[in-house]
Amino acid sequence: MLKRAWLRTRRYLFEHGPEVAVFVVIFAILAVVLLPRMVFTIPAGHVGVLWKRFGGTVLDHTISEGIAIILPWDRIHIYDLRVQLIDRDFDVLSTDGLKVTVNIAYRFQLIRDKVPLLHKTVGENYADVLLTAAIGARARDILGRNTPEEIYSYRRAEVQTEILKEMQQSLLQPLVAPASATQVPSGFIEIEDVFIRSIKLPPTVEEAIDRKNQMLQRSLEYDYRLLLEAKESERKRIEARGIKEFQDIVSQGITESYLKWRGIDATQALANSPNSKIVVIGGGKDGLPIILGNTDSPAAVAPAPAGTNPPAAPGASIVVPSSPAALAPPPPAAANQAGAMDLLPRDPLNAR
Repeated sequence: MLKRAWLRTRRYLFEHGPEVAVFVVIFAILAVVLLPRMVFTIPAGHVGVLWKRFGGTVLDHTISEGIAIILPWDRIHIYDLRVQLIDRDFDVLSTDGLKVTVNIAYRFQLIRDKVPLLHKTVGENYADVLLTAAIGARARDILGRNTPEEIYSYRRAEVQTEILKEMQQSLLQPLVAPASATQVPSGFIEIEDVFIRSIKLPPTVEEAIDRKNQMLQRSLEYDYRLLLEAKESERKRIEARGIKEFQDIVSQGITESYLKWRGIDATQALANSPNSKIVVIGGGKDGLPIILGNTDSPAAVAPAPAGTNPPAAPGASIVVPSSPAALAPPPPAAANQAGAMDLLPRDPLNAR
């Protein structure tokens, strides 16, 4: 049976070949021409609005993501539902008449249910129509109430907040009246943030503001330095008070008898040492070593008896031998013999 159907089709194509070829060519041309107008791909985060040639814009529903097939004489307009960011430059006059160029960026998102009505009433250039012009007007109004210094320094965040609030209130007001009395009016766009990216002031004004800020920071630095110096002065005052109290306490315990006792201790320790040494003896009445600070006035030096060494002057150096026997005086016999020899008369002959 399949063979019989194949034979019949083959015979038909053989008999009506030119007509079939013309039909295939016409169908291919139509497909190539009409396919882009009939098949649309709506990407992620977007929505399609259908416009019919015989009926206008469809307001009651939108076309979701994916592939959509429509009649070739209809159209689909695609809108982005994702969060968008646009920045523009605006020329603003400040409160003192200076021209300021402000770059403002605003972030917004379309409301899905309002996209068909937005397309019908505003169009695809809704950002410029609804946002750019309105934000520019609000920026000129708010920035015009501030000086360049305030805009340039500490008032930026407050200005951003004011512009955002006024834009949110403005976008809540619909461009068209509600279709029914029970319908709540609302806008097409939900604005989320407004940012002031940059502010361009006249060069002379920028330099003056920079110099003023530098001087302000330097003044704060000097205040901090004065605070540090005051604390350092207080620290030194406390330290000096502590040193004075320490000296007062120590001076009460150091008496003359204590110093003499320490001097005797030091002298005994030097005498008990087995090594030879040089001891500097003071000339005071107590004979304390000078190293212990003997401040007694030197006593009068008495004439030394014959045959003995005179006492050492204050600050003189003597050698103390390690053996105590060396400190004993010479024997009397030797002394007398030496004295007798000095008393005997000398023979002039022997002297020759």
